[in-house]
Parts: sequence; structure tokens; C-alpha cells
Amino acid sequence: MYYVREHPPGEADRQTTLSVSGKKYNRRLSIGTAIQYVLLILLVLLTFFVILVMVSMSLRPTVLIYADFWHLIPWPLTLDNYQASILNLFMPLLRTLFETFLSIFGILALACPAAYAFARMRFIGKQLFFSLVIAVLMIPGVILLTPSFILANVLNLRGSLWGLIFFNIGGGLPFAIFLITTFLRSQPEEMFGAARIDGASDLQILLRISIPLAIPILVTVGILNFLNFYSDLIWPSLMLPQSTNTLMMALQQFTPTSSMFANRPDVGVQTAGYVVATIPQLILFVVAMKYYIQGVMSSSLKA
Repeated sequence: MYYVREHPPGEADRQTTLSVSGKKYNRRLSIGTAIQYVLLILLVLLTFFVILVMVSMSLRPTVLIYADFWHLIPWPLTLDNYQASILNLFMPLLRTLFETFLSIFGILALACPAAYAFARMRFIGKQLFFSLVIAVLMIPGVILLTPSFILANVLNLRGSLWGLIFFNIGGGLPFAIFLITTFLRSQPEEMFGAARIDGASDLQILLRISIPLAIPILVTVGILNFLNFYSDLIWPSLMLPQSTNTLMMALQQFTPTSSMFANRPDVGVQTAGYVVATIPQLILFVVAMKYYIQGVMSSSLKA
């Protein structure tokens, strides 16, 4: 004998109402998602359009740019703009790359042992010192400009590229220590215990185990600091004279004029200079993008 379960009065109507409302919610969600994707696509297209305009202007004679600005196809092509911009920006570019990479090397060389100590060693006041590192991250960089400027004067570091490197290292250390410490704490403790049983010292564990496994996060720290130091204008302007200017300082003063248009700005040479300044960043991202993505994902998951 089979029994048929009867639904209470109104149950079928309630289920029908829920089904209809669920479909309406999914439809609204789909429409909202579609709008988000459309806005993101428009933003990407706008960004690439600006880049296209800049590259097109850098490859066109200034005469043609003033004659027909919206003719984006760069024809006839000219490399004279790049020749003029590189002639003016080559030394500031080399100087900027030198101080940037040396600053990154100093940050990693100091942050790795400090992060290993916070992550794997036991000592009195460890949590207090690590909390102080985190507290430093909460201070806006603009507030530190004045005391840093006074300290640079007292230490006689103004006017020297080494003084700029010294303060770059000091400014980049707290975030690097925090990020690398978080990553090292996520590494398996058993692996370090086995290394100690085999007689490895802390220095050997750091150099042969921790650092090789932490390459993605080290690359992430390097890229973030590269973008910060490479594009910095305020602090180098306070520290360096015009004779040893960095790339951003040189770009700020890079205002070539065109005698053919009553000394109006030579926008072709200017935009070529901006393209030249962008190339090192693009090369860095192409070479290190794989490790950068791994480092960002691992730090976000393990933090």
C-alpha cells in the first residue's frame, strides 16, 4: 500500500513563490555581474587607448602632432624623438637603476635574517620587537619626511646618492620584514627540525632552506620596492642636487621646445621620454611576473 504525502494548504504556492523569487535574484545577479564586466572592459580599453596615444605621439614628428592630433597611426615613423630623449635621460636612468637595485639588495640582505629570527628563533622581547615593526608600518611616509630630512642634514648625507640609498633601505625594511616573516612562519617546522638534527646551523638553514623556498615572496618585495623607489620624486628632490638627479627629477625638468611652433612644447620628444622611463618597469614585470603572482597569492593565503 502506498501513501501519498499531502502538502499543507498553501505549501505549493509558497514553493512556487520561492522558485520565482530565486530566479529573479539570479537574474539580477547576472545583470549586475554583466555590468561589472562591461565597466572593467571599458576601463581596460581606456587604459590601453591612453598608452596607444602616448606611443603614437612618440613615433610622430611634432609638426604632424600639432597638425592632426587624432591621427593615431604613426606614419611616417621617426625615431628622432627617442634619440633626443635618451640623450637627455640616459644618465638619470642609469643613476636611478643603480640606487634602486642597490636599495633592494640592502633591504633583502637585512630583512631575510631579521625575518628568520622573528619566525624561527626564540629570544626575549621577540613579540614586542615584531609589534614595533608593525607599528612603524602604520606611520604615513609623508610624516617622516621632515625628521628624515633633519637626520640627513645631521649625518651629512644630503647631496649624496649613498644617502638616498641609506634612507631607501631604512624605509623599505619594516614592510619587507613583516611580509617575509609571515611567509617563513608558514613553512613546515618539521623540515627545520630535521635540518637541526643533521647538524645545520641557523645560518645554513636560512641560506639553504628558507631563502630558496621564499624566492616568490622575495621577488614580490623586490618588485614593490622597485616601483616605489623608481617612481619616487619627493625624497630624491630633497636629497640630491640637480647635477645628480634621478629619472623622475629629470622628467620633471624635461621640457624640450619646438622652434617651429613659437617655442611650444616638443610633445613628441616628451612622450618618447615617458615611454623610455616606462620600459624598465615593463621588462621587470615580464621577467618576474610568475614569481610575483606566486608571492602575492602565498602571502595572502598564509597571512
